[in-house]
Amino acid sequence: MKKLMLAAAVLVLVFGLAIAKKANVMNVEKGELPNDVGGGVIVNLSEEVAFSKGGVSLKVEAPKYPSETAVYFGEYQPKKGVWDGFDYLRFEYSNPGKAPVGMILTVKPTGSDYQSRFDQPLMFAPGKHAIEVELTGACSNNGAAIDWKKKLVQWNINGKLNGPLYIGNVQLLGADDLEKLNGGGDDKPAKSDAKPEKK
Repeated sequence: MKKLMLAAAVLVLVFGLAIAKKANVMNVEKGELPNDVGGGVIVNLSEEVAFSKGGVSLKVEAPKYPSETAVYFGEYQPKKGVWDGFDYLRFEYSNPGKAPVGMILTVKPTGSDYQSRFDQPLMFAPGKHAIEVELTGACSNNGAAIDWKKKLVQWNINGKLNGPLYIGNVQLLGADDLEKLNGGGDDKPAKSDAKPEKK
């Protein structure tokens, strides 16, 4: 009986750890919208593009194209405020335009400034793809390791738009979960050591 209880406890622990390797940052399909937007950006739920059957996406638009100033969308005081224990940030997107769109993922842990925050260049190629940003070993703009145990003040995706973008659920994943999800896909994780040019 004791062996059976011990085996059950181990299964619960392993199963719990497996679940802990997945978390939603922004569940678009359940109607979650960014609470922090700027630069005149317009964000709405859209049925024009879906990443699952019967789903919706986040349609991100600028008042005019190309946008004259940088726009941004994301979360201030995010619901999922600690990203420790996860290896990747992942989301699907669709760029219906003919040209790639370069933007930046900015993540600000508590007490960070420009030098100590995380800025990761993103490239939205034409078509439907996924972006996977590696968090393990990620460095801030000054080259120091990011402490993902710190509560986040803000995260956003920012830059200039030359057309609308459609964004799916934004998730945190473990390396094993990402591998299972991709099933040997061609999309490569974004390299977290690449830094944007200073402006």
